[in-house]
Amino acid sequence: MPFSFNRRPELAGLDRRARSNVRRLAWHFAQRHWTLHAPAVAWLVFVALHTRFGLVPDQRQYMYVTLAFFVAVVIVIRLHIAHHLRAARAIHDALGPRSLSAIIRARR
Repeated sequence: MPFSFNRRPELAGLDRRARSNVRRLAWHFAQRHWTLHAPAVAWLVFVALHTRFGLVPDQRQYMYVTLAFFVAVVIVIRLHIAHHLRAARAIHDALGPRSLSAIIRARR
């Protein structure tokens, strides 16, 4: 299940700090993919349409749509991280704990 990182086979056999490092590497890789930002762009379009044309007249409906976009964002982020866990684990196994500083901090 991609929403529970505790039982992922990519994280098996790692201590707490190493699991955190692998997840951070996966998040770093996931940020590079444009589809990660698609729900946020869709929400901005929704807000623009609502502001200009009153797309959703009731404030409660606006809140529900915003909440639905938030849930979609969380799901998309978790799926992207889960997708990149295998590559992040391979890099972590090859470079060890230095992988975070070698990859993430070098690009800043």
